[in-house]
Amino acid sequence: MSAPPPGSDRFEDDDLSGEAASDPKEARAAAEDALSQIESMADLDEEPDVGEAEETMASGSPDQGGAEAETAAPSQSDTPEDQCENCGALLQGPYCSQCGQKAADRVVPLWHMLNEALEAVIELDMRVLWTLPKFLFLPGRLTKEYINGRRKRYIRPFRLYLFTTFVLFTVLAFTAGQGLQFPFDPQMSPTQADTLQANPTAGQTDTVAAASSSSWIPGTPEQRQKWARQIQTNPDAINVQVGDAETEAQLERVLRRKVPETLQNPRDFLESLIDQGPYVMFFMLPLFAFLLKLLYIRRGRLYVEHLIFSLHVHAFSFFAFTLGILLGEADAAWLRTAAGWAELAPLLYLVVAMAHVYEQGFIKSTIKASFLLFIYTILLAIGGLLLALAAVMLM
Repeated sequence: MSAPPPGSDRFEDDDLSGEAASDPKEARAAAEDALSQIESMADLDEEPDVGEAEETMASGSPDQGGAEAETAAPSQSDTPEDQCENCGALLQGPYCSQCGQKAADRVVPLWHMLNEALEAVIELDMRVLWTLPKFLFLPGRLTKEYINGRRKRYIRPFRLYLFTTFVLFTVLAFTAGQGLQFPFDPQMSPTQADTLQANPTAGQTDTVAAASSSSWIPGTPEQRQKWARQIQTNPDAINVQVGDAETEAQLERVLRRKVPETLQNPRDFLESLIDQGPYVMFFMLPLFAFLLKLLYIRRGRLYVEHLIFSLHVHAFSFFAFTLGILLGEADAAWLRTAAGWAELAPLLYLVVAMAHVYEQGFIKSTIKASFLLFIYTILLAIGGLLLALAAVMLM
């Protein structure tokens, strides 16, 4: 049996496929066309037409689009775990490097809140323990620590000043009016007031004595009523000179009405003084710091350093005055003596603090402190007059 001629299988396969064998050049051209079509189809798969994709998305069902929007919404609104929930900065540890908030869950357990409160109390107690010894017994040391950058463990100067100011004027509000316990009724006639002062009853003896000895507004009620009538009737009793005729007339008109009220109701005037006092002292702080800047201008210190020193000195002065007021209310003679020394303590404190902070000898610091207090006393007197004027106007 003879073997089939070569290439017969190929011809049979081609015949079965319905395609006749062609010239090799034509076969190669057909193969290249097929390859180019395959490559073009691959390019279409990798880069689909944008228009067709948009039409496909638009033709999708509304339910499917809503579901996809609802699925994507939480991922856009929720803050990622590696971002701060407060400011959105990237977290690099347990605390945010931008705002300082701790990276914790939004819903804080009760025990965690109690723990934070306890930590805050303990931290405040530790700051008080670190601050008070240097503040009370080492003048200037607290200021120097703050200027040198060691601040975390201490109470901040402005907070310390606010606390001592609040304590001082609160104590003044409760104690300063005790010397003004006048037993006289504002509607009482002068004759009745003189009779009561000459022959007080047993229950009013201490009150009248306190009113007579401690009243810083001179004169008896009869004399004060007489002065009030003179001010109201005499147009020249109050003379204000500020350079503007219209302003002078307005001030004189207001004072002519308010000053008699002050003479007849000194308690209201005192309460108004105490209410406005903290504001006046707050505005005196930068003036005190400015005087220090002038005294130590060759030292090249920043103004804020003098302001910190001013805050600490005023805070100690308010503390000493508060202690002196409280000790002065005691009956024991030695406590009253201690009250006097407590009210003089700010003078020595200022000299020692200036010597320590500005690194000068005690003699030079004493001279500069004396000059500083002289100028500052004048400024305080001006501030006191403005305070009294404001208290009268606001009654």
